[in-house]
Amino acid sequence: MKAHARFYHILESIQYGILYLLAAFAGGVSLDFSFPHFDETKPTGVIFYETSFQCVLLVLVVYLVRLCVKRIPILFPIASSSGYIPYRTAEFNGEMMMGFVFLGSQLNLIRKIDELSSRLYTWLFTEERKGKDGVQKIKDGIQNTIHTKQPTETNTETNTKI
Repeated sequence: MKAHARFYHILESIQYGILYLLAAFAGGVSLDFSFPHFDETKPTGVIFYETSFQCVLLVLVVYLVRLCVKRIPILFPIASSSGYIPYRTAEFNGEMMMGFVFLGSQLNLIRKIDELSSRLYTWLFTEERKGKDGVQKIKDGIQNTIHTKQPTETNTETNTKI
């Protein structure tokens, strides 16, 4: 790759990085403010519904941001002798930049996901402890029954206890 091509590659990466930063920040903050603030007193179902709906809308915002940014042409002139092919940089799709920006701008979504995972872990470990204790009680009950119970039925043919 020629030096000119590398230079154009860097310029294109910078341009699309900045465009994705601005568009994703605007889309992420507006989406975050369009949902109610995090409230830990809400039932788990309501938090799950809000989180799911916000994630669906986040996918649509990512699609729209990418659609809008890709329509903007390269803002610098490209010398035809450079050997540079435009729109082939990794930053043209903007995954890395949008990931960072959306992660930082979706504060309510992050808090809701954290609360849901905390409630799930609490429920799982509570059920697991109940399950282990319940299984142990059943095992103890079976062992006590086997060792303490005497057969009381008799065989009618031989008059012996079974």
